[in-house]
Amino acid sequence: MQILEQSLDFTPNPDFEGRFKKALLRQGEPDRVPMSDFSIDVLIKREFLRRELGADVSVQDDGHRAGRLYGKGKLPLDLEVEFAYRAGLDFIRLEAGIQQKTAAVQGVAQVVQAKYAAFGDEEQERGWANEGDGVITNMEEFKAFPWPDPDEMDYSAFEEVKKYLKPGMKVVLGLGKVFTGVWWLMGMECFCRATRNDPGLIKAMYEKVGEAQMRVLDIATRFDCVGAVVHADDIAYAQGLMINPKHYREHFFPWLKAAVDLCHSRGIPFIYHTDGDVRMVLDDIVACGVDALHPIEPKAMDIVWLKEHYGDKVALMGNIDLGYTLTRGTPEELEEEVKLRIKQLAPGGGYLCGASNSVPEYVPFENFMAMRNAILKYGKYPIQLD
Repeated sequence: MQILEQSLDFTPNPDFEGRFKKALLRQGEPDRVPMSDFSIDVLIKREFLRRELGADVSVQDDGHRAGRLYGKGKLPLDLEVEFAYRAGLDFIRLEAGIQQKTAAVQGVAQVVQAKYAAFGDEEQERGWANEGDGVITNMEEFKAFPWPDPDEMDYSAFEEVKKYLKPGMKVVLGLGKVFTGVWWLMGMECFCRATRNDPGLIKAMYEKVGEAQMRVLDIATRFDCVGAVVHADDIAYAQGLMINPKHYREHFFPWLKAAVDLCHSRGIPFIYHTDGDVRMVLDDIVACGVDALHPIEPKAMDIVWLKEHYGDKVALMGNIDLGYTLTRGTPEELEEEVKLRIKQLAPGGGYLCGASNSVPEYVPFENFMAMRNAILKYGKYPIQLD
């Protein structure tokens, strides 16, 4: 293995059960603070492996056209595992669900191509769901929509990955998008109008999307390589919830609880990802039984306050500032922020460190490395930081 530019004495030793899962379930202090990043852009991964392996790494087009897109495509599965292993992660994430590789659902996104990356000369693609009217705006369109069949989706990656996983590694299944799946398909403005004018359509949408995602969850969690589930469903902005909390309580949280219950019945921890300030419904989220909350944006919620008031109920993940430090700060600033978060949050366990959202392509590679190296440097238990 070549020595990275940011010198670090590190030998990969993935330990999903004894480190990652132990932190998720708040079962005391593991050997070190686990890394929590589920979404790292393919350009960051490619650059990391290029420097480690001393060779160019090809990127495959995955045909994914739903939601936001960062780099183009993805790494081959064996290199996804190789990146996670060498970077210090205990897992790789594999996604499943009606939002993945489904032409009818992917059609809701508008894609723009430009140079977004902090390094290199390639252009990247980003897509946004329609804000006005989506592909389902009334009951007739709902009935005519070519709904994907979860039983006919491709789950082959969950078998293939077993050939590549290093000892101690597991898969984190990325699912989610029940609330998000409903409004993506309807368009946000249409969705908001329908909450008042067409509650029957809203109910039908949640039942259809929720049942499909639950079936995917049922199928995917039967693979023995799956060690945890992260359910991604953004319900808030930094300033507060997207819509009235009564809506979530009626339509979304019952599906969230059902997903948690299914996972727990199989001994699988459940992570809930949502951006924004969710304090107004935090008790509802906790009542659903989630094991961890991710990614806790600094501008939205005070993670130290969360640790004090909810640290005995949920593990906390992320919080390294994507808004400034990761994107515009210096490596030295990143090291100090990681050190502070570990000092504040890691004692006793229940904290997993990483970005306050994801690691997109506009994060400078040196900043990603500074965050990664600082977690490995300062996250060793017992935590002894001034």
